[in-house]
Amino acid sequence: MSDTEEKKKGAVPEPVAEAVIRGEMSLAQFVGATKEDLYRFANIGHQLLQAGSTQQALTIFQGLVVAAPMDAVFHAQLAATFMTLERFDEAFDEFNEALKYNKGHVDALAGRGEVYLRRGQVPEALADFSAAIQKDPTLKRAAAQRAHGTLLALKQQAEQASKAK
Repeated sequence: MSDTEEKKKGAVPEPVAEAVIRGEMSLAQFVGATKEDLYRFANIGHQLLQAGSTQQALTIFQGLVVAAPMDAVFHAQLAATFMTLERFDEAFDEFNEALKYNKGHVDALAGRGEVYLRRGQVPEALADFSAAIQKDPTLKRAAAQRAHGTLLALKQQAEQASKAK
């Protein structure tokens, strides 16, 4: 086989390469990974995170964000992993990315609210917690439950502070 034939055999067609570069095609699409494949990996990452294997979960979620950069779920899961690692600025950025692709993502709203609260940005935190609860008023998601509990705790603190005056 000649050098030219060998190069052509492994070459990516120019229109496909350009589509990946322009962001019109994700790397997952390029390699033929289905959404189901990606979500199976995300489930593994979630299980690892729950089991305390944070570094392994981080690797999976970083890969998923590269493979499917417009998937809000993967950004939110990466953000949650950063939160576990106490890398709050990176978590904040990833929650924002998730919300860029899904403005009503409950986990991202609650998570970003938690980062806001850590930063002392209480009005922003309250807005995100309230938005998370509005999107999940029956509190089915753990993130909405956390947002609700945090709002109740903040309300109680505010009431105690006003009584102390």
